Amino acid sequence: MTDYRRILLSMLLINLAGAFIIFFYFAYIDLETLNANKAFWRGTRQDWSSFAVIVSIFGLVALWVVWRYGSVLQLWEVRLTTGESLSTIPDRIRNLAAAYPLLIAAVSLVGWTLVGLFFAQGGLMIGTASGRTFLRTFIGIVLIGGLTASALIFFASDNVWRNRLRVFFPDGNVNRKKLGRVTVGQRLVATFVLTGLVPLITLGVAARNNMLYVMQGNVSEGEILAGLQVTILFIVSVGVFSNIFLSTLTARNLLQPLRRLDLAMKRVGSGDLSERLPITSNDELGDLTRHFNQMVADLDQSQKMRDLFGRYVSREVAEQMLKNGANLGGECVAATALFADIRDFTGLSERLPAQQVVDILNRYYTRMVDVIVNEGGIVNKFGGDSLLAIFGVPIRQPDHALRAVQAAWQMNRALAEFNAEQAALGLPLLTIGVGISSGEMVAGNIGGQARMEYTVIGDPVNLASRLQSLTKEWGKPVLLSEETQAQLEPGLADVKPCERIAVRGKQQPTMVFALDGVGC
Repeated sequence: MTDYRRILLSMLLINLAGAFIIFFYFAYIDLETLNANKAFWRGTRQDWSSFAVIVSIFGLVALWVVWRYGSVLQLWEVRLTTGESLSTIPDRIRNLAAAYPLLIAAVSLVGWTLVGLFFAQGGLMIGTASGRTFLRTFIGIVLIGGLTASALIFFASDNVWRNRLRVFFPDGNVNRKKLGRVTVGQRLVATFVLTGLVPLITLGVAARNNMLYVMQGNVSEGEILAGLQVTILFIVSVGVFSNIFLSTLTARNLLQPLRRLDLAMKRVGSGDLSERLPITSNDELGDLTRHFNQMVADLDQSQKMRDLFGRYVSREVAEQMLKNGANLGGECVAATALFADIRDFTGLSERLPAQQVVDILNRYYTRMVDVIVNEGGIVNKFGGDSLLAIFGVPIRQPDHALRAVQAAWQMNRALAEFNAEQAALGLPLLTIGVGISSGEMVAGNIGGQARMEYTVIGDPVNLASRLQSLTKEWGKPVLLSEETQAQLEPGLADVKPCERIAVRGKQQPTMVFALDGVGC
């Protein structure tokens, strides 16, 4: 059975129950009104027939209206589930989808209101009831039976319709449709009216009628007691049934979304940012679910941005900027710069296809970056066939010079493994030169407000680049500056002096050292 048929069936059964409640109410509880409105009920076959016919007519009309609107929604649902774009659906259809449970309840209540008007004014004997009798009959039919049935129909329809609402609002923006919106507070008030107010009204009417019978003296005590027992049994039976029915629906409508949210939040807390919940109601719980989905989407986007940001700068720089903000400016720090370059890369790129050159570079850089990161450095910049790594910023490292030297040595070992792969693939081997220099440099964000870059500038950076250029000329894979060598503890690295070179901006030449090995 489809959800649309379930809604129609629940509407039919609940309205039949409402008709039974109305009959029982006037036959056993509000006998005063029944006796006063003889045109409404005299116990004849004509009364039975007119009651059944009128209720059936209005009930069938209400069912037809609901079926017609349901058919329109079902047609659009088929179109949407077979690939039609959501943008083609008219706004009136989405309004109808958002308000469908409330529409069903309203149609039912209108039907009961018309039934109440018909019988309250005298039934087939039109206009014979007094004003007081009209009001009591109308209230009995519409409030006791019609309002109860319509509220139950709404809760039952809303519980079923939740499965279909997401088809018309996959984006979760059902809360924009104010038409048909029933808040959680309004649902609780309706539940209170059905489970508390209606039984109290019924008890009050029953108590008043029994007092009148006692005062009149024309009814025996046994008859009063029997009638009271029937009344209590009726109220208790209807109350227990309605309470169980409403409690079940309320628990499903309110607790299930909260349980789904609770489980989803636990999954998000464990790191699953792909979690999304369907929005199945046009109330505060639907709003809460939409906000949850938006929150998780924002977290997922932030994580993706963080990961993407980390591909262009190191994780340390990314976390530093996310923590302290990306403000222009820098600071003077003591750090070590490592400059590495692939020798004769221009000729290599001319001999090989561009895609193959990129593939070689990506594989090469993957190994080099891993080595640098393992030693606590960050790759600050790629220059095609070269890279600049820094040690000691943004995370302070007292042994930044040693870390840079160890990284340079491990880079050459990693290069040997890389070249073995190159040879196995029939590709040319690579040779690199590494220059290392330590000293005071400026580190920070440089650029404009729209776009900036975290980098380091200063004499040590320039000297590292210069030393890298000398590696090819001197035939040494790794060259160190004098200040870098001075920061190395004896025995931790095997370095040998080469010669002094003139450095632009300095009056005294500086000694250059070659790295021949790394100790413990």
